[in-house]
Amino acid sequence: MTRTNRLSALWVAFGAVLLTSVPSTRAPADEKEKPAKDLDRTPVDCVQVSSISRKTAIDSKTILFSMKGNKFFRVDLPGACPALTPGETQLIFIYDNRSGKLARLCSHDSFGVYHRPGSGCELAKFNPVTPDEATQLLATSAGK
Repeated sequence: MTRTNRLSALWVAFGAVLLTSVPSTRAPADEKEKPAKDLDRTPVDCVQVSSISRKTAIDSKTILFSMKGNKFFRVDLPGACPALTPGETQLIFIYDNRSGKLARLCSHDSFGVYHRPGSGCELAKFNPVTPDEATQLLATSAGK
């Protein structure tokens, strides 16, 4: 089976599951948000798929991942992904899901945009951002 056929099969398999995003939720009020100066800015290679509550394209080179627990990651893609438009949320990820709930989405994985065949692009490292920075990024995508 060619790589293209395998990717197409994975897109179909994951498409139904990833089509809907879980609405983002705020952390409980008693859980204090870390100030920007206390946020560990070290980029991470992978995030747990089950922890992703929403993903939003900011532009053709940037995706914001909203995670459970009021955490956010900005991914600056290695190159422009022409299929991405600001505000796009129907992203389909290609990753190894053999570990079930512990499945991870990593910087070497790829993604596409639902209903846009041939829109595959590669991810990059996940850069932690504050909730305020995430809000600013989302406002930027809404204004485009």
